[in-house]
Amino acid sequence: MHYELITAEEFDQLPEDPEEQFIELEGICRRSMTRMIDDNTRAEFDHLVRMQYMTTVAAAAQELGIDGIKYPYDAEHPANELDDFLLRVSGVVTRIRLRSGNRIRPYSVRLGTRSKGRIEIEIRKLRGWIEEADLPGVKRKALLAKLDELAAELNHTRVSFAKIMRILAAISVPLASGTAFLAEAPAAIHTILTVIGSDKEREDEEAARLAPPPKALPAPQPKQEPKRPMPVAFETDFDNDVPF
Repeated sequence: MHYELITAEEFDQLPEDPEEQFIELEGICRRSMTRMIDDNTRAEFDHLVRMQYMTTVAAAAQELGIDGIKYPYDAEHPANELDDFLLRVSGVVTRIRLRSGNRIRPYSVRLGTRSKGRIEIEIRKLRGWIEEADLPGVKRKALLAKLDELAAELNHTRVSFAKIMRILAAISVPLASGTAFLAEAPAAIHTILTVIGSDKEREDEEAARLAPPPKALPAPQPKQEPKRPMPVAFETDFDNDVPF
């Protein structure tokens, strides 16, 4: 039976941050495992899926530098160690989320409601132009799928710059060689980038304003004169040194 816990497309859409990437990957694999195993599946298949889940998650943890998660190689029946493995993974995920709860990713931005509304208007424009343009069906479908991906990204608490740029680049290249009907598409894409950039600039300014003042440098110490060498004391009685 052919199956995959995480697809190639899902791999490509994982976040850039290693810890967030691990959390997302583990969640996808766990949900896939839960969906595949039920009362009607054979025990051999259940064991295989559980082992695949643990192998994938443990390999991801090793590659991304996440400590505390290892595949149970030393167990006589590794598939039976799933409960313990899930507990360890749950603990690691909890620690990551607590640690990063208030962290602001440097290459992301929290968009305001008004900004999201402006971007959604531009997405609707692009969607309308693509649907009415003289494009091959496959190309039209692919472009509309990218717009769906862009709209979904706006639902996140923080929007990833890298992901937005990849989506817009994937949209821009086909449109650059499109019909005259798509001539206004670059302006819509530029508006989206401008809105995101403006929100990021305001966010950075606010962060700088709220940052604690830098620590004062220590007061300069008075320059000390170099110590002069002590004079060498000479004996005044030279009688014994005279050879006559």
